[in-house]
Amino acid sequence: MQCPGVRHGPNRRHSKAGLQVIDMHLLDIGWHLLLLVAGFAAGVINSIAGGGSFLTLPALMLFGLDPKMANGTNRLAVLLSSASAVATFNKHGRLDRRLATRLAVPTLVGVPIGSLLAVHLPAESFQGVFGCLFLAMAGVIAMNPKRLTEQRDAADMSPWKMFPVFLVIGIYVGFIQAGMGILLLVAMSWLNSGDLVASNAVKNCIGFIVTLAATLVFAFYGLISWGPGLIMAAGNLIGGVVGAKLALKRGNRLVYGFLLVVMVATGIKLLAGTLF
Repeated sequence: MQCPGVRHGPNRRHSKAGLQVIDMHLLDIGWHLLLLVAGFAAGVINSIAGGGSFLTLPALMLFGLDPKMANGTNRLAVLLSSASAVATFNKHGRLDRRLATRLAVPTLVGVPIGSLLAVHLPAESFQGVFGCLFLAMAGVIAMNPKRLTEQRDAADMSPWKMFPVFLVIGIYVGFIQAGMGILLLVAMSWLNSGDLVASNAVKNCIGFIVTLAATLVFAFYGLISWGPGLIMAAGNLIGGVVGAKLALKRGNRLVYGFLLVVMVATGIKLLAGTLF
């Protein structure tokens, strides 16, 4: 029974408003936790093999960013995961900085060429071709794993052999980007001595240099959302350290397993993008 002179309506409205504010805060916390977790998982995957952007890009778009802003913001996260992985590999003496610098040059040369192609050609129309390429490479690697994992003398690392290989990778990175780490790791393993851990260290270093250049461009054009980007980058940073330590501890077998799974997943993802 309502007592005379007592008004309940406004109090109830205030209570509902307060609950709505609390719900909104909890929802915001949930979305930020999603970015953090996705960043951590992608950091682990990127530092071991590659392809973590297939987790982070959808998470950023679910957060509310449009594809262009999500693409730029994702570069900030990838940059920190690469940096933490490189620092970890370097700390344990597994990074050949001289080799990384030599291979980064042709890769960087190829990136703007690929970017110009992307401006004039629809990248989506080539995703099916690239998807088939990744699946074919996964099949070759699965049939002959020793090609990547067996210790042997280093292959010919002359500039005449390195430059065209990494120039083509750079063009691919500028054109479509997805699977950059996978291609770098495969190329490094075929050119190097079959040491996937050492190749992975160089791959992360090249990825850091290339991503740094791309991040600066995206930042210049205002295509980075710094709030969600830094939250995801924190997860990437931790994941990069964890992934690098796992690679160092488990060695070639872990990197090979991750690489094979991610190559198949990347191929299916690219093919699905053209079919559906």
